[in-house]
Amino acid sequence: MKRADSIVLAGQSNAVGYSKVNCLPKHFPAERIQKWRDGYENVKINYFSHYKRSNGFVPTTLGCTMLEDETLGPEVGMAEALNEKYPGRDFFIVKFAFGGVNLNHDFLSPSGEENGAPHTGGEVFSHDYSKGAPAQAGWCWNELVKILSESIASLESEGYAPAVRAFCWVQGESDAVYEEPTAKYLCHYDAFLHDLKARFAGYMDGCKFIDAGISIFWERYMRINEIKRSYAAGHADCAYIDTIDAGIVTTKEPYDAPDLGHYDSDCEIRLGRLFADAMGDL
Repeated sequence: MKRADSIVLAGQSNAVGYSKVNCLPKHFPAERIQKWRDGYENVKINYFSHYKRSNGFVPTTLGCTMLEDETLGPEVGMAEALNEKYPGRDFFIVKFAFGGVNLNHDFLSPSGEENGAPHTGGEVFSHDYSKGAPAQAGWCWNELVKILSESIASLESEGYAPAVRAFCWVQGESDAVYEEPTAKYLCHYDAFLHDLKARFAGYMDGCKFIDAGISIFWERYMRINEIKRSYAAGHADCAYIDTIDAGIVTTKEPYDAPDLGHYDSDCEIRLGRLFADAMGDL
């Protein structure tokens, strides 16, 4: 049985990808952009972001993000780097990301705590986003579990043996806005990873958990980033990407009115490549 090397990409808006495709030509040659637009047949993605789903694995391309605008997420640079390092080798990205969600409520996992009480939302849909239903605690956790479970089942039905080789986390901005979510971020993140490993035991052996720092735009960014950095330093299966030191910024695009909450287009590509580098040898 052939192993299916799988990568999970999850988080909020900078995982969704709000960076504008029409800004890419200022940074990259047309040939490279066209390659991203054509996509990577050997690096496929199953994604759910806002109102847009792939409903199964498709080639990783620009636009695996939202319906409103043509944007790009970290998966593009990730796919490019993986294809360069392992030409023609098959990879499967599973992406669940929504803008504005937090770990304190939306991604709260079963052993996490909301207002002092354990979350017991189960593993079913808890939020009908399309109908504007109120978001229950843990709805993003539930959706992440669902799309990853469906992806694993789909790969197994095709004769693959899925193995999650990396979990890439782009989140923390919303938690940095208020004091309580910031104060609880460490315990919620620890619970989240514990529950994820337990739920997908047998599929995550040897998985690398890679956490990207947040930008200076967010009020408590230093505290959130220090939590991320310290947690990675204390866990052998974790890694931290210092996005600030790496020059990943939000300050230049769109050119007429920079979107300070979201990474510039070239930085989104670079973030994906940093994730691929942090995975090490696969």
